[in-house]
Amino acid sequence: MTELTIIDELKTLLPPLSNEEYTGLEADILEHGCLSPMITWNGILVDGHHRYEICTKHEIPFSVQNIVFDNLDAAKLWAWKHQEHRRNLTPFHRAELALKLKDTIATKAKERQKGGQGGVLLPATLPEAKETRQELADLAGIGSRTLDKAEYIVENADEETKAQLRRGEKGTSINREYNRLRQEEKETASETTTAKPTPISDEETKNANTYPEPPCPNKDVKYFPKTTLKLIPQESPRVLLVNLFEIFRKGFVEEMIVMAMEMLAEERGKDVVKQLLAQLNKKHGKK
Repeated sequence: MTELTIIDELKTLLPPLSNEEYTGLEADILEHGCLSPMITWNGILVDGHHRYEICTKHEIPFSVQNIVFDNLDAAKLWAWKHQEHRRNLTPFHRAELALKLKDTIATKAKERQKGGQGGVLLPATLPEAKETRQELADLAGIGSRTLDKAEYIVENADEETKAQLRRGEKGTSINREYNRLRQEEKETASETTTAKPTPISDEETKNANTYPEPPCPNKDVKYFPKTTLKLIPQESPRVLLVNLFEIFRKGFVEEMIVMAMEMLAEERGKDVVKQLLAQLNKKHGKK
């Protein structure tokens, strides 16, 4: 009997079958034999881990179909797209598992951007450079905004909440749990803001009002001189921007805003940036 190599990244790409599903598959193989081939890549089992385990246990012969992949990431993507079992998962569970492929998809996106004619970098707006998040959303079978919410839940929710979403329990959903977590976050931030501040010593105040010299100045880098910012209310970003316009060189604020937009798109999704730009266009009468 052919012995295949098992890699955890491929074996655990999708959750294991339930006891009932596994028992049913085992009974079918015992009665009819293993009808579907094991998919391999250079001797590594890519698809068919449950069937391989059952066939090995009962010494049932099976066929092998080898497929050539460029690398392990390509094998993982193929396994995900060809797993029928994933269709039985809840939207959150599909999103949670698809997010495991985030680095893989991001690498492919960068390769596509560099893979234009003559190796020219393709603009991110072109279809050829499809964004990572949208591709992940497509893999999970949900919208990109829902994927963003699911990722927030993965990073911030407790294990019981995530387990309930995986099971698809009544009364819970990605949107509902996301809104609950964000509300709790706002309440916590509000409590922190309204807390009585700790008194600051005169020495700390003096140090806080000036920018310290860089620990290891670089002769090739231009540093801002020591500056003193005006008091900036937490609820008034306009005051901060006025300070920046007055103190720093021309173009600094513009560069900072572009960088902030890029970070916002990366952290919260491109839809948030689009909404902000739409608000600006509407306010200034642009279409």
